[in-house]
Amino acid sequence: MRYWFNGKSLPFTFGEFRTGYGVRECRLDYMNVLDQCSNNKGLWVKDPKQTIHDSETKITKANIVESQKLTIREVIERICIEGFPKAKKIGNLSAHSIKSLVKYFIGYNWRSRHLIYTENSKGHGKVSFKANEHRRTVKPESWEDLFKKFPPGHGLIKDKRFNPLLETSLYDSDLSKLVIDELNEGIIRKYVDIPKRAFGTKENLLDAISTLWNYSLSNSLFGDVPPKIEFKNIVFKKPEQSNYVGAKYNNLRFSDNEMPIIFNALMERRDQYPFQAEALLFLQFSGRRLPETLKMKPGYINKDKGVITLNYGTTKGRKEEFVDITPPIKLVLDSLEYQLKKPEFQKYRFVDWLFPTTRINSQRLHEDSYVRSEATRLKSLRGCWNDVVKTTGIIGSPKMFRKTFSSLAKLTLGTSSKARALTGHEQDSTLDVHYDKTSRETAREYAHQVAEVFNFIKKTG
Repeated sequence: MRYWFNGKSLPFTFGEFRTGYGVRECRLDYMNVLDQCSNNKGLWVKDPKQTIHDSETKITKANIVESQKLTIREVIERICIEGFPKAKKIGNLSAHSIKSLVKYFIGYNWRSRHLIYTENSKGHGKVSFKANEHRRTVKPESWEDLFKKFPPGHGLIKDKRFNPLLETSLYDSDLSKLVIDELNEGIIRKYVDIPKRAFGTKENLLDAISTLWNYSLSNSLFGDVPPKIEFKNIVFKKPEQSNYVGAKYNNLRFSDNEMPIIFNALMERRDQYPFQAEALLFLQFSGRRLPETLKMKPGYINKDKGVITLNYGTTKGRKEEFVDITPPIKLVLDSLEYQLKKPEFQKYRFVDWLFPTTRINSQRLHEDSYVRSEATRLKSLRGCWNDVVKTTGIIGSPKMFRKTFSSLAKLTLGTSSKARALTGHEQDSTLDVHYDKTSRETAREYAHQVAEVFNFIKKTG
């Protein structure tokens, strides 16, 4: 056709006549161009040729915004498929962090029973898949396959042993249908802050939603001007007393009298709880954190230099840290050698962990990938520790070893800055506030020392 625009007669070609493009198709294209480029008086207000060219080569701002409108459910799927990437750094989250997110993202559902968590030397977590005999489901081939096997609302765990509150995960909830752009502080608060949830669960769920939000920001899933959410403004009322079982140990440490009793009890249980007893002894003498202790490898030990170098991928601060081989630490290393000399444990020398589990599949010790996997290391010290508590009557948990060591280090060295060189804390204030725990016996001694200042009362007696 020919059309007049800006005082010029211009040609416009709709298409070539061929099979599949004839009069009907040409008429539809003509009506489309007429609607886009003319007014109700039949005058061309836009150049048809330029308008069609722009529609084929350009995308408008509205198109861009619309293309990013994903639901919360779709964003969760993306995070899983991409391997739970960090928001501000290259690499994935740790296996522990991934496991925590899975619980709130897609947990409370049988799909989480098909997951295996591992971690490389850099501290980057990875999720792989396994079959589930209870559900009689085969091993999922991918995240897409897992979500296909357990779509939203299917596979919910209703057994109160696994899910006391019978909650649904974020992925299975009605909230997941919401477009991520429409999420705001009010909606988050209403979803999280419900009476049946414990305070700790609320905090963890809020962290999971924050991770979801930060992922969306870092991957430009919003439009040009992303909506703002100040997660620090979303706070919940703390209960007068925490329901968490381990909370009662937060402000406690082992007394000077209890420490040798615990040591002797652990030494007596080396044969009954091999490697668990040694791991607990290491916690007692080093003050290190439990997760990083259980991830230690024989290659970290340099006996010639008298130091154990903790890989940056295993420490909480993601930096290289050191444990000097003092006489107590040497005792632990010697005890590990004692275990490995036993006929049944000599094959464990091929395992890539300092504290291996005794539940190792001996038939797979020839597999390099297996002996290096987390399936061959200790994950818990509960068996040995519960036996020590039952026998000695000492009340406490393994995490109190770090508090005890930190308090003794500060008391012995005189300052937090010196003690921090041993404990690996980032700031003196952290050590002062959370880890410097004075026992009742010591506090009583301090009280009597201070009371000497008031010796004038003897004169008036």
